[in-house]
Amino acid sequence: MSVYVCDLCKWEYDEAAGAPEHGIAPGTAWENIPDDFACPVCGASKADFHKKEVPAFDKKVTRNFSYGLFVLTARDGDKDNGCIINTAIQAASEPLRVSVAVNKANYTHDMIVKTGAFNLSFLSEKSKFATYQNFGFRSGRDADKFESVTFRRSANGIAYLTEEVNAYLSGKVVQSIDLGSHTLFIADVTGGEVLSKDPSVTYAYYFANIKPKPEARKEEKKGWICTICGYIYEGETLPGDYICPICKHPASDFQKL
Repeated sequence: MSVYVCDLCKWEYDEAAGAPEHGIAPGTAWENIPDDFACPVCGASKADFHKKEVPAFDKKVTRNFSYGLFVLTARDGDKDNGCIINTAIQAASEPLRVSVAVNKANYTHDMIVKTGAFNLSFLSEKSKFATYQNFGFRSGRDADKFESVTFRRSANGIAYLTEEVNAYLSGKVVQSIDLGSHTLFIADVTGGEVLSKDPSVTYAYYFANIKPKPEARKEEKKGWICTICGYIYEGETLPGDYICPICKHPASDFQKL
């Protein structure tokens, strides 16, 4: 259903709502309104109306969700790895279960698929941008993310952070759901500990207080900048299906320099 606007007085006709007070039933299409229709406010003719343009869906609305931020860790053999996620929640209380959604492009995703186990470290407001760079902006396939990180191992043998976090929990996967770009892992909570009283960091807090502003990282390059991690795509036109090679976010999260 569309909306039509009077060019003279800006009165709007919404096809879905109709105009019952003027004898037009809800759901009446504009094309089915008589040609001698006159604006009920100013008397303008039907020809003096134009179709209201509806803006395309802005994917950035999803940033208004209230997310926490976590380091999701896994272990395969002697290999430790972890990644930043903002998609972990308590899913049930009896039994105590959590859900985590993980991008399939992440190496940690593959490790969890193989082993069925993970730890989740709850980042606090004292977390530093370097931690997000370490776990979020590079791949564990070609980097040791734990080389300079202080950590311990829980009963499941998987590492968890002990600094810049306020808690951790261990999960054992009981169900996996394919969501397209991500896999949703439902897991029983098998352990965990509160490590500090520092407030948990939120997505909004991270953007406002931890992540450097894009303007400070542009330098003199031309192109498009990822608003999530600051990666710069050099080129006049950014492909609509482009995926950031660093943080795996889509083209909708880039802005032109």
